[in-house]
Amino acid sequence: MTPLHFDYPISVAILFYGGEAGDELDTEEAVRGIEEALEENGHVVRTMRVDEKNWLKAVKISGEVVFNLVEDPMWELYVKVGQRLEMLGRAQVGHDMKCFKYVTRKAWVKKRMQKMGISTPEFRIFNRRSKVSQVRGLEYPLIVKPSRQHAGIGISQDSVVIDQAELEERVKYLFKNYPGEVIAEEYVEGREIHVTLLGNKRHVVALPASEVSFGGEFADNWSVYTYEAKWDKKSWEYWDARVEAPARLARKLDKKIEKLAVRAYRAFGCRDIARIDLRLDEKDRPFIVDVNMNPSLNKFDDQDATLASVFALDWTYEQFVETLVAITYKRVYGRLPDRIRERQLLLEA
Repeated sequence: MTPLHFDYPISVAILFYGGEAGDELDTEEAVRGIEEALEENGHVVRTMRVDEKNWLKAVKISGEVVFNLVEDPMWELYVKVGQRLEMLGRAQVGHDMKCFKYVTRKAWVKKRMQKMGISTPEFRIFNRRSKVSQVRGLEYPLIVKPSRQHAGIGISQDSVVIDQAELEERVKYLFKNYPGEVIAEEYVEGREIHVTLLGNKRHVVALPASEVSFGGEFADNWSVYTYEAKWDKKSWEYWDARVEAPARLARKLDKKIEKLAVRAYRAFGCRDIARIDLRLDEKDRPFIVDVNMNPSLNKFDDQDATLASVFALDWTYEQFVETLVAITYKRVYGRLPDRIRERQLLLEA
């Protein structure tokens, strides 16, 4: 795949939600990187930090393409912004709001994969009325996750349980601290592979796979890509979980993983970009553990799995961001801007 390029500048709006949590700080860094990359290529960029008071104004900010990065903790503001942008016919990067249900409900992701016959670890879903003892058919250890969180929130070393008592304790903890259902799935002890995909409809391309390598203190702990491993630079988990690309995979296995990732991308109606996270068991059988429709795009995080895959292509960050915007632009407008369109924009200005 070769990067896409605009011959004429366009305008881009970036809407985001700020905060002090690790994933929220990551988003703010991503905004700065995207803005700098697009301006470097001559585009006009407008950014706005969105809150409950200004979101109606924010959705009207000028931009032929819009990044909706308003990822508030409960997704309430994100939904308002996304739905209004769709109502206004704006060109949003990434998934539409019809697919949003899969972003906030991992239990629905699991059920759809099961229904579609897409390889994923065996699982059970608990609500607050469920009898946690009913896990027949699952083999310990299990990893227990909150259904309605993202970015690794609610996932730690304590998420892996080895018996009934630990399962009940972890489920109880998650119900106390997070809304929604809880998922318990068989823990796949093995390699963690991330596949970023770009494109739409028939034209979907997988970037070189990246791998999260668990070294150091992970030798005496569970090889889990926890919230701390992703975002907390003060934790041993962050420094002992290293991302590398391209992943060292046999050609046949690489193609098998790519085929599975593309199938999931289409099954969930992904658009423009998504990242599929997988685990490989001891027999190199791939199992999808997450479909990430809002992957991090942080230029300043040297452990960003998507960007590791981008750089494995020998692309620059600027080429990647412009390609992503171009993919979105072409999906909505049918083609990249030409001289006639540029003259119209100049007259309007």
